[in-house]
Amino acid sequence: MKFLLTSAFILLLFSCTLTPKKPAAVVFSELNTNTEASFRGLHVVDENTVWASGSGGTVLVSTDSGNSWEDVSVPGAEQNDFRSIHSWDENTATVFGVAGPDFGYKTIDGGATWNVVFSDTTSGLFFNSVKFADAQNGLVVSDPVDGKFFVLRTEDAGNTWEQVTDLPEVVAGEANFAASNTCIEYLPTGKAWIASGGKAARVFYSDDFGKSWKVTKTPMVRGLASSGIFSVAFTNDKEGIIVGGIYDQPELNTNIASYTFDGGITWQPAVAMPKEYRSCVQEVEAGNDSFVFAIGKTGCDISTDGGINWNFLSDDGYYTFRAIPGKLAGFAAGSGGRISKVEFK
Repeated sequence: MKFLLTSAFILLLFSCTLTPKKPAAVVFSELNTNTEASFRGLHVVDENTVWASGSGGTVLVSTDSGNSWEDVSVPGAEQNDFRSIHSWDENTATVFGVAGPDFGYKTIDGGATWNVVFSDTTSGLFFNSVKFADAQNGLVVSDPVDGKFFVLRTEDAGNTWEQVTDLPEVVAGEANFAASNTCIEYLPTGKAWIASGGKAARVFYSDDFGKSWKVTKTPMVRGLASSGIFSVAFTNDKEGIIVGGIYDQPELNTNIASYTFDGGITWQPAVAMPKEYRSCVQEVEAGNDSFVFAIGKTGCDISTDGGINWNFLSDDGYYTFRAIPGKLAGFAAGSGGRISKVEFK
């Protein structure tokens, strides 16, 4: 009997060690940014270095975990809204805006100077997201031009960009959302996904570093200019999650989240949906603990089973979120200059 009890205890201890913790609460600690800009661009390099971008050509950088922020906004870009940002370290970052002709900028000196890396006079350009698979390979997407999404790719860390032409046509009224800089997902394996909304809610996917694309339908809500997929995230080549809803009817939560286990070829609706519309979904991972976190302007939810079931956490609302690599924590950004440190308990 003593042997059996000891064995049972060891088995219980082992199983508890392998079972990921499920956060019971999330704590938002608002930081002082000294600005009223609306932030939808956010990139967390590590627990110390954080970049944010948004309206009024605003770009901020912190190197002390958000305790203080330096305004490194792009000179002369006050009429732009930088919805998209990627950073490599405390000195190097790129932003893409929604107004041109100078859309893309890059800095290598911590924002002291910015160089134009993409300029174009094509009518209808409006860049929604930028995402890098690794230090060199990146993608950026604009709303459709001439019946196709306007996609750029880089192989030299965003110093030069080339347009992708091998793309399926969009349907009338289909677009991307520049809600959180997360309508693109891009992995180091070369797998990439772009989510759409509006009259259609589809996922475009590539397995060759964005050179060619296919498209598939999803069960997500669609049909209105403010409806569809707002964010996509993959935890590996096969397992992914999309979230969204209807931006101006956030309380409606029918078909606002889906998941895939086959690399985005087919999508299934979540069994238990997030409580309301969500504009951003990201993985949070530290050691053996991992889950996906979705946030929007009216609150946030988590899923510990790959997006099949969602559990409401808080009605604290922000536009976008990024996890600190290797930590059960991150940063969230939203309207009115709001940036918060986020900790999962």
